[in-house]
Amino acid sequence: MNDSTSQEKCSDCPAMIDKECTVGDMVKLSSYRPGEKGTIMQVCGTPEFRLRLMEMGFVRGTEVKVIKYAPLSDPMEFVIKGYHITLRRDQAGDIMMARPEKAA
Repeated sequence: MNDSTSQEKCSDCPAMIDKECTVGDMVKLSSYRPGEKGTIMQVCGTPEFRLRLMEMGFVRGTEVKVIKYAPLSDPMEFVIKGYHITLRRDQAGDIMMARPEKAA
């Protein structure tokens, strides 16, 4: 991603404070493996993208579990608030999560 695309994507992100990203110790949802679950800490990206994800239930504090990857590792399937949803890996990369825990 070039600098102008990155600046456009992150300019209105609530994780940006004084032009510094505050996601720090969080990990991307796209880095989770099947069977891992965790809590959403921040949704990054353009305002339109964040709004769409929030409409689908991706809000801070919500638990997400990774079910599986498609055969070529894209897209990914999740369970959030009791329903299954599929996102592309690059979209899941904009969802910042707490460190994953193994599902029981």
